[in-house]
Amino acid sequence: MSDQYYVVRGASMRCNCGSHTRKINLPASHGAFVKTQPMMNEDDYKPVNVPSFGVCSSSTNPSSATVYLVAEGGGQVQGKPCTPMLMQPWMNTMEKTRVESKPALTTSSCHMCMYKGSITFESSGQE
Repeated sequence: MSDQYYVVRGASMRCNCGSHTRKINLPASHGAFVKTQPMMNEDDYKPVNVPSFGVCSSSTNPSSATVYLVAEGGGQVQGKPCTPMLMQPWMNTMEKTRVESKPALTTSSCHMCMYKGSITFESSGQE
């Protein structure tokens, strides 16, 4: 994405080790909005914010379980269940813009899962 946009609830994310695109969630607004949608900040990395990306292809994922899911393009995908392990705030945030006193997320923000997955935004959620 060449332009940076503020990330709001419902923005699409992808993990390079996950099988599915997911939307970031924000159960309670921080009180800042873009186009009536609540803005996200660097601390929105908890399990309630970042859901499973389906099947995890990372060799460092310790799970011994197997899940079977419908692939985004149809058909079936199987493998270890994705359980994002995010231990610190989002990176590449907008320091100059504060959302509940924390730097705002933008479409340039990213995260690294403890299982070596790289999480990036595919949309801002403002559409």
